[in-house]
Amino acid sequence: MLDKVFGSDSSGNTPEDRALTSPREFVRGQTMLAEASPEATGRILTAAEALYNFGFPTLLRVVEEGQALIVSERAEPAQTLKKCRNALGYSPKDLAHRAKVSLDDVIKAETPGKVSSIRTLERMARPLAIDERILGFKKQFGSEKLGVRLRQLASADGSSRLSAVSVAALAEGAWIIARQRLLLSQLKAVSSRALTLFTPDDDYGYPAYERGYHLAAKARELLNLDPVAPIESLRKLVSDVLEIPLVQTKLGSGLAGATIETGTERGIIVNIDGPNKNVWVRRMTLAHELGHLLWDPKLQLNRLMVDRYDDLVVNSSNRRDPVEIRANAFAIAFLAPPSEVDRIVHMANDVSSAVFEVANHFGVSVSAAAAHVGNVSRVRVALPKDAPRPEPSEAIRAQEDFTIDFFPLKNVPAEVVGRFAGIVASAVSRKIISLDTAATLLRTTKDNLSNETIENIINLTEMRL
Repeated sequence: MLDKVFGSDSSGNTPEDRALTSPREFVRGQTMLAEASPEATGRILTAAEALYNFGFPTLLRVVEEGQALIVSERAEPAQTLKKCRNALGYSPKDLAHRAKVSLDDVIKAETPGKVSSIRTLERMARPLAIDERILGFKKQFGSEKLGVRLRQLASADGSSRLSAVSVAALAEGAWIIARQRLLLSQLKAVSSRALTLFTPDDDYGYPAYERGYHLAAKARELLNLDPVAPIESLRKLVSDVLEIPLVQTKLGSGLAGATIETGTERGIIVNIDGPNKNVWVRRMTLAHELGHLLWDPKLQLNRLMVDRYDDLVVNSSNRRDPVEIRANAFAIAFLAPPSEVDRIVHMANDVSSAVFEVANHFGVSVSAAAAHVGNVSRVRVALPKDAPRPEPSEAIRAQEDFTIDFFPLKNVPAEVVGRFAGIVASAVSRKIISLDTAATLLRTTKDNLSNETIENIINLTEMRL
């Protein structure tokens, strides 16, 4: 049977081993799975991809009968698509816009019994945070709950309301986080397990900022970081050391970042627009979200926690929420340890030069440095209006932007760049996914994914798994 499904030129004693050495490819449509052919227009899958998604019995039916039915019931995938769209509060027209398909495409896809192009269905699945691999084949879990939470935030009153741009970006970010987790499990990547060192802390007692300072020092200790040295690249620490899925994308004008849970995976989404264009501000945003993810209990995160730029202002007189106070204190103390800040202040000629040195040395914004200096050293901070302000160096900008600026593929969205792209490239090089799937995940075409380009992405992102 292994020879029959994967070919006699494959090797190994298990379906998994055979699939990874098999030259066979399969093609998926909305309702059927079949062996791939040159004229096939559906989703092309490697043998390993098809096995993982649909299982060995399905593949055996394909080779014995020519094709296999992969839809669980007549109402699928129409029912799942409609439920998840309604959960997000999207109209059919909204979804058509987000997915870049026609309104007729959406109506057809949501009509039980109608058959759509699998590529159209995949485009619709992404902004709904749906796992398009198993759409119609298995039940979806988590997408609907996330959609409800996003809809609640979109319909909230006042400043807490999310824009349509933010909702769409957060849903797609959740999709990327979930797909990254899945690919890593298929790659059987060995985890550093650094994240397991952290146990959620439910102490938000007064004063909450002191709890934040304490947790910042504890985090440095657990990660074996120098207690006072600057963190060279917070992006690398989060993404590569802690292995937290990190999505850098455009979230609209007011939203700085979010901590999101999809399935069993927590990830961070950071805006690269607005004030976060300044890499020092973005580091503060990322550190703030890291404080939530490392230390907030699961119940507190409520699957999705969003932070606006106003929430990240150190010493904000409007903030009363101890959860946010603690996360902000963690962020600034993690980036700029208070004991070293106090030493810099006492060694400086004046307070203003101390503030500028703190900003430059630790890679934080001047406004955050000023508030931190005032808090830590109990001094009055009044910066001269005409004094030239320090700006992030090219070195720190390169460390934090990294693959955004130097990615081998041009004209692809920022959210797929970085570790996610490296994982995709590694998966295609190992035949875990097809070149067709990789191109779709990276929002490009197969023609752009030469062997050399794939190798360059792997080397750049250090994702040789």
